Amino acid sequence: MLTKDLVKFRKQGKYIRPQFIAVNDSVLLRIAEDLLTVYDSREGNGVLTRGEIEELVEPVLKSHRDLKLTGGLNKLLLDRCLFSQAEDFDYPAQRREIFLRAAELLKNGAENYDGYYRELADGSEFANHDIFADLPENEILTGFRTLFPRGLLERYNCAQVQGLLLNASEIEVKVSSPDPAELRKLFKYLKFFRLLAEIKQIKNPVEKDDVAMSMKISGPASILENSRKYGLQIAIFFPAVCALKKWQLKADVKSGGKIYRLNLDESSGLVSHYRNFSAYIPEEIVMFHNLFRQKVENWRISGETPFIKGLRQEIIFPDLNFRNRHGKTIHLELFHRWHRGILLNRLEFCEANPDLPLLLGVDRALLKGDLSEILENSAYFRKKGFLFRDFPGVARVSKLLDENSSF
Repeated sequence: MLTKDLVKFRKQGKYIRPQFIAVNDSVLLRIAEDLLTVYDSREGNGVLTRGEIEELVEPVLKSHRDLKLTGGLNKLLLDRCLFSQAEDFDYPAQRREIFLRAAELLKNGAENYDGYYRELADGSEFANHDIFADLPENEILTGFRTLFPRGLLERYNCAQVQGLLLNASEIEVKVSSPDPAELRKLFKYLKFFRLLAEIKQIKNPVEKDDVAMSMKISGPASILENSRKYGLQIAIFFPAVCALKKWQLKADVKSGGKIYRLNLDESSGLVSHYRNFSAYIPEEIVMFHNLFRQKVENWRISGETPFIKGLRQEIIFPDLNFRNRHGKTIHLELFHRWHRGILLNRLEFCEANPDLPLLLGVDRALLKGDLSEILENSAYFRKKGFLFRDFPGVARVSKLLDENSSF
């Protein structure tokens, strides 16, 4: 992700426009290749520190007049690095002890270096390690996820949009595809990143046979709590949008105390790097799938996700779907800390449709104000709902599935 000072854009009237680069530009491709050569390299025994990386990339970064651009490319590569972590020492305190002991030995007149060092390190586990390993410049590069030069330039363009979306108050996305499975994949990303969205099916004025959907996503600027984390979730979600062949995005972006409109569609030439869908599934969801498969015999998680029509043309897209050996299917929708408005709408719809095969899970972080009382007074939630913390437990979900398998 690019930091605020590395995002490049222009303001034109009421619009804000990211400054995209040409991904086939020979000069930029060469710079990208030179940067990748640094990160892909290993010196001597395979050790390359963060400080050494900074020294090696500096001439590459300064080879182009636009330092913000090259700095952005370098930041994206740093995000793909894995650096060593310092061991569990109180480095400042232990260093002080070592220095005081060294000064004392020198004052008493050490005979030679070997003897001096043996006395200094005697009985000190810390002295036999790199005593400056906690300093950032001494962190060792232990892993790097490489890519092609053009891929780095494509990610840079995508990162420009992601940086702007971190300050959006509202985002509207319209997508269409002849394959409903492609849209289901997009909505799974939406659910995985716990975004607050209202989804509706719309008519496609161009391709009559395509399924078209509209999503209104609340932006981080409209969220009162943990807005930065929510903004990062939106930024991570965006590449899933431009993975589709046909899409439109409109967002209200705050910059310099004013609101500007960001308009983008598939003609922008943005390329998504989301190739392998499973690579972006959050760890807690993978863990839930594995535990459910291991511990539950009567039910299995189904990969088929339906579109359920809700209130006012809204589309309900469940988080998980379960099927038992008799062919009974029950859906599960989860509501997290930002989902109060959608939860209230869903309760209204479910109370009017009590036979709906839909379970509701509510994160306890959402229980503020009068929501606890609302849930207690809901006949639907008492029968088909449950509370969880961060992510639901397998045993609780399995129990509720069994209790509601007859409806």
